Amino acid sequence: MMPFKPRHHSRRLAHACFLAALVAPVMSACATAEPPPSGRIVTSAWARPADSGATGGAYLTILNADSVAVELVSASSPVAVATEVHETMEHDGMSHMMPRTTVPIAPRDSMVMKPGGLHLMLMQLTRALVVNDTIPMTLRFSRGDSVMVRIPVVSP
Repeated sequence: MMPFKPRHHSRRLAHACFLAALVAPVMSACATAEPPPSGRIVTSAWARPADSGATGGAYLTILNADSVAVELVSASSPVAVATEVHETMEHDGMSHMMPRTTVPIAPRDSMVMKPGGLHLMLMQLTRALVVNDTIPMTLRFSRGDSVMVRIPVVSP
């Protein structure tokens, strides 16, 4: 009986196993990679200074770079107990604010938040907002995506 001698097939198998060990982590990383970025672009963001426990305001512009309409459905920040979109309106010569549950943004259009119009209300601030500070904020949209932004606190 002839003794067993490894042939070139076993070298191919060893080589294939070696390659599989190298490729597996790369394939795994691809499977868990972050989804592509949102079609929403945030610019001109700023917030007013405010005391801890008070209500603050933030303003920004959101560009919908997609070819379909989208709605801003919510916002949140760890510096506030609640964050809501509000709109300042005038009725019978009096100015008042109304919460908005959604804000539509047409395709390839933008939505501007500014004093006296749409804005973000940061309610029950967990810390003071001081000039040169930044506020982390997450904006969520009707298509299931979200955008994280850092909003600078500036003196109006």
